[in-house]
Amino acid sequence: MDLFNRSRNKKPGKVLCTFHSEYGEFVIRNGLYRGVPARLYEVNGTRESATFFDENKYELVFDYARAFCRLIDMAPGAEKFLMFGGAGFQFPKYLIGHYPYKKMDVVEINPLAVDIARKYFYLNDLEKDFQAESTGRLRIFIGDGMNYLAQTDEKYDCIINDAYHSDIPDKGLTSPKGISLIKDHLNPGGLYGFNLITSLKGEGSMPLFLTERNLKYQFDDVHYFRCSPDVRLESTQNILFISKQC
Repeated sequence: MDLFNRSRNKKPGKVLCTFHSEYGEFVIRNGLYRGVPARLYEVNGTRESATFFDENKYELVFDYARAFCRLIDMAPGAEKFLMFGGAGFQFPKYLIGHYPYKKMDVVEINPLAVDIARKYFYLNDLEKDFQAESTGRLRIFIGDGMNYLAQTDEKYDCIINDAYHSDIPDKGLTSPKGISLIKDHLNPGGLYGFNLITSLKGEGSMPLFLTERNLKYQFDDVHYFRCSPDVRLESTQNILFISKQC
């Protein structure tokens, strides 16, 4: 979930379609993101994902999605990834499209989100261009993240948590039990990345300190950085936590 310029978008663009599900109202529109034509994906008024068009469809749009690339930089040999929260499949498309030897499993609780990604966000093109699903490089699981972790024996080199319900992170995955389960599914030296919506100072900064405390209880190496350094410290923004399995 991305917060850049959410309240200042005075020209939101042309609405292509609107869907309703138990998870809220989904709006897909063509518009601009920082002045560049893009397709935007909104849930209950919160911008969840986006894609550029045509030859740029596998490039990353949001700052926090580009920040996930730090996990690749920190562990260039990582081959097996798990991501909670599919939405428009922005980062899975990038990973599969740019790194031919990497694989990703995606757990998405809402089947409608996968249908939207296939029809409007070029997810089906991954199969045409890279045979992503038929070769097993991309596997999609519909269900709750905690249930997936409880039922699988899979181990991963990198796990990414971008599971949000509108602008609220998945409570199970961010709980101490959820963090413990995530740690148990990392290979030695594995990395866990979590996109947190918070401020760094002031009244809105409590999620930052609670998250840091919970992660440090499970991981020896925990640090975070701002995904959009130009945002004021007191403003709500995307923070990426990276924790390492020792």
